[in-house]
Amino acid sequence: MKQEIYSLSRLKNYAEWYYFRYYPSNEKLLQKLREKGSEEDVLKVYEYIFPLTQEEAILETKIEGYILRNKNFRYIEQKMREKLFPKEKVKVYLKQYRDTGESLYKEEYLRKKIEYYIEKWKSKQYIFWKLGETKEDKYLLEHIFEKYFEDWEWEALKKEYEKIKGKSDKQKIIQKLLMKWFRYDDIKKLLS
Repeated sequence: MKQEIYSLSRLKNYAEWYYFRYYPSNEKLLQKLREKGSEEDVLKVYEYIFPLTQEEAILETKIEGYILRNKNFRYIEQKMREKLFPKEKVKVYLKQYRDTGESLYKEEYLRKKIEYYIEKWKSKQYIFWKLGETKEDKYLLEHIFEKYFEDWEWEALKKEYEKIKGKSDKQKIIQKLLMKWFRYDDIKKLLS
């Protein structure tokens, strides 16, 4: 069922409502207008609302919000792509954070995430893969591991081994533990 095409005045009202409700990128706003009205009306409405748009400020605000919520670079770039913000503007804005030499994560947040993964008996390598995007993140993760979690990985490996030891032969056990991101040296040490 095809959706009805909005009149010019209704499309203008929709554009204002949508813009001030979601603060989208200019491209996303155009996409939404094209879904609701004719191309001619879309261009007129966009021309009317364009002076109100502040894509640069919205881009900065959204990125700052993601950073405050402890999101990493990959996540932020993906979300901004989904919202149709210009890729180059996003990269330029994120560059200032990459150049600081500091992690986007806060230590307390990472400690809680590590505790969560430890409760799930995930390996240290898995945690680094999930959380360690930049060298600064990896440095902070290593610091947290040294400070709070010394021997937990050995315990996690032993627990995983106990789950599967009677079900398979030695080679299958090694494969299963490697697939769970445990280090080969530790697995060999445990099995010997």
